[in-house]
Amino acid sequence: MSAGGQYSVFTDAAIIDALRTPWVDFNGALAEVSPIDLGIKVGREVLARAGVDPQGVDSVLAGSMAQASFDAYLLPRHIGLYSGVPQSVPALGVQRICATGFELLHQAARQLDDGVQLALCVAAESMSRNPIAAYTHRGGFRLGASVQFKDFLWEALFDPAPGLDMIATADNLARRYGLSRETVDAYACDSHRRALAAQQTGWLAPEIVAVGHQTFDLDGYQPRGITLPRGVDTVSEDSHPRPAELAALARLRAVHQGGVQ
Repeated sequence: MSAGGQYSVFTDAAIIDALRTPWVDFNGALAEVSPIDLGIKVGREVLARAGVDPQGVDSVLAGSMAQASFDAYLLPRHIGLYSGVPQSVPALGVQRICATGFELLHQAARQLDDGVQLALCVAAESMSRNPIAAYTHRGGFRLGASVQFKDFLWEALFDPAPGLDMIATADNLARRYGLSRETVDAYACDSHRRALAAQQTGWLAPEIVAVGHQTFDLDGYQPRGITLPRGVDTVSEDSHPRPAELAALARLRAVHQGGVQ
């Protein structure tokens, strides 16, 4: 490994295989599924497709940005165990906000430099399950006092240090690099067009594992699994790509005045 500035180069690390679940719309068909179970599904499937014995995994690294279940602290451990990795293998949780998935690979490569032979990396997220939370009511509620429950998803996208949300950050970058609303809209239309074409031609199919009703059994542990909404048997492709027209996007009002989103 060599490093310089903001990058590292690893010459002896390789990705054997990679899979993902479909990317489904907010509050869509996977809204009730824990990210841990989505991670277990991917962990099991990628090991099986790669022909790798889970007993040979030396390290488990799992990343998730926002807590989306009451057992969220155990996400790395449970993904490893229910994927068939031995209990004796360490499991590490990683979080670098939007770059969490990339950081997983970086940390795994560093472990390979230190003697690990095989690492299982899984990133899992469910924005649909981000909670409505209260951090200051552990001691109870005073009579007549306001109850400070807040939307974790909305609040987490606001950085109180500069006083900016994610959309304002994107608007600032657009101004810095001279990106107009028209340029951004055109890019969005092209992105959807290319995603639809990739979906229709089967280009994306090899990287996606279909998700259906499933129970994950593990000797000596409680079973867990995936249950989909009534009427949904399986989810096998991304649900968000759709035809988009520049004229329709242009009619949408920007969130912040003068912004591009």
